[in-house]
Amino acid sequence: MFDSLDRYPAHSIEKYEIYSPAFSALRRGIRRIVARFNEEHEIESQEVADNLRMLLSGWLTMPIPFDGTISASLCFLGSAIEVEKRWGREVRVAYDIACSAALDMQREENPARTKLREIIGRLQAGAIDWRIYCHKRATEYYESLSPEVQLEPRTFLHSVKDYRETEPFEVLIKMGPLRPRGWGSIPDAVLTAPRFGTLVQIAWSGSADEDGFGFDPVCADVGQVPAPGPSQPAESKSLSSRIAWKRTSSSIGPEVSDSGAEYEYDELKYFHALSRGTEMHRATLVQIDEEDGILYPPHSQVPTFDPTPNVEAPFGYKLAGETLTEDMFVISPRLGEADLGGTKAGEGYYSRIWKECLRKKLQYTPNDLMRRLREGGIELRNLRSCIRQWSRPPSTVIHAPQLRRHFEILINALKIEEDINKSESSHLKRPWWEYAWDEIGSARGEAIQTGKQEHEIIDEQLFAILGDLLPEIKDHARNETIFVLQIPPDKPLQGAVQFYRVLSIEEGFLAPDTFLKVIADLDAIEQWRV
Repeated sequence: MFDSLDRYPAHSIEKYEIYSPAFSALRRGIRRIVARFNEEHEIESQEVADNLRMLLSGWLTMPIPFDGTISASLCFLGSAIEVEKRWGREVRVAYDIACSAALDMQREENPARTKLREIIGRLQAGAIDWRIYCHKRATEYYESLSPEVQLEPRTFLHSVKDYRETEPFEVLIKMGPLRPRGWGSIPDAVLTAPRFGTLVQIAWSGSADEDGFGFDPVCADVGQVPAPGPSQPAESKSLSSRIAWKRTSSSIGPEVSDSGAEYEYDELKYFHALSRGTEMHRATLVQIDEEDGILYPPHSQVPTFDPTPNVEAPFGYKLAGETLTEDMFVISPRLGEADLGGTKAGEGYYSRIWKECLRKKLQYTPNDLMRRLREGGIELRNLRSCIRQWSRPPSTVIHAPQLRRHFEILINALKIEEDINKSESSHLKRPWWEYAWDEIGSARGEAIQTGKQEHEIIDEQLFAILGDLLPEIKDHARNETIFVLQIPPDKPLQGAVQFYRVLSIEEGFLAPDTFLKVIADLDAIEQWRV
């Protein structure tokens, strides 16, 4: 690292600011709808605003192709006539602007992709060692830049750990503004502890770096400006007396006239500033497989197994986002339960019935189903997305509403208990939906589901039992990302313990209580990214 720092007396940032009239019109239309709905308190309007916010935030931070998928993504609002009937003329006009712009975008290539292709081609031709920092879900867009360009897995950095463990290299590519959390986030360490000589940054016009990004209170001189920004001189030593940054900037696309000043708008900053209500809590995402994750509030004590060889205490509590790191395992005790079988939740007897019914309703009468759920009392934002998630086949868990009350409303809306065979229901001592809910709770693991039993169940006694089973646990951990360990019958506690490997950890979420400490679909979690 010191050799790398000595190699670059002044590190450099080459920023390319991209402007596309069609994309700017799309941004303007979506922004107007979000602003309009932010003034309302209606759940459905907030749901639409959240969906649009997610879409645009992703488009601003990933090199997406300008194709029909953008227009298709806007179709969830319905036709223009339906939009006007539901939300009025003002929203209809903004919607028309966005839809028209999405069609215009298909007539050109995304200039960000063009520039990226050019930069990567130049780096490869010069045999320069380079990396891309991006979210895992953005990887496919980089890989699709050109059939001639084959990107190796080592090319991509997705986390602080990836960045910390990579050998020093020459060039780092980043799409979007420099932000420490949320959409398109990147660690401050890229400026405070650079492992490269040049940062190539591609950002859409108006997307500014977050104020103070890269500020290091340990290294910064007293009284100096926190971090180099666009308004500072090209040469800046504000980060420390050791690391200096030279910044250059150039624009790509038609020049923005004075009348086009509205295009120069920072939607990411605006979305971050929107009030999400007092019930929202900051959260850290712990991803446990390709489709699921858990949001933990600050200072959460997460029961953990550390598979690192010769670690002094392999079992204990870790802080999400701090001492809990990738490749550790989150522990979910399921005491008093029978053998759970495989590492994935199977589709149980009850879930097969209600999921099949839900899929049919979603396919043929989705609006009627939405109305019934709303009237029943489910006031979730992004309800349509939640319904799609609930209809998914089981993966790590049986996908279903997080709240018992919401699940009862769902089953009532599906009218399952009216349709099941009377002879089948005659022997049930409780309502049908309660048995189905018990099945869901069993698959989830109650300690993670409620977050209330951690310190009651995962005590020294259970950790001691797991310590006796350490060789077996390590064997599983070497080969599996999710596994279930049955506690032997001669132990004082009975049941099983589920282990989930931590694939990644991300900060930058604001979520309600109902989404905290539960296994949830990553697509549903995305709505709470800020």
